[in-house]
Amino acid sequence: MLAFAVAGALLGLLVVGQYAAAYGTNYCNGWLPAGGSCVGPQHSLTGNIAYDNTGSRAWVCENAQYPGGGLYGGWVCAAGQAEGCYSGNTQLKGEVYNDSGGWLALVGTEYYGQGCP
Repeated sequence: MLAFAVAGALLGLLVVGQYAAAYGTNYCNGWLPAGGSCVGPQHSLTGNIAYDNTGSRAWVCENAQYPGGGLYGGWVCAAGQAEGCYSGNTQLKGEVYNDSGGWLALVGTEYYGQGCP
């Protein structure tokens, strides 16, 4: 009986994890030099996260751009991870920026079709 309960719980986590991942897009998963940035694909953006994948808690920033370029709002910067939330009613592209003093493994994740994570 316990084995069935554990198996059911694991299956539930798998299904929920797949559902949540369907609304997020990773972009710019790689090394960027100091001052380097990268822009993701266009969506009805609800959230954008810049994440320091080295674990060094380096200074990272995120923002959103209009499809033709130009900032939507302003930069959000923090140590290790920066997150911005958006209304979801405008087509935007997420952008991540390396604001540290050296090379950084930076990951950007855009969210759409759901509330801000």
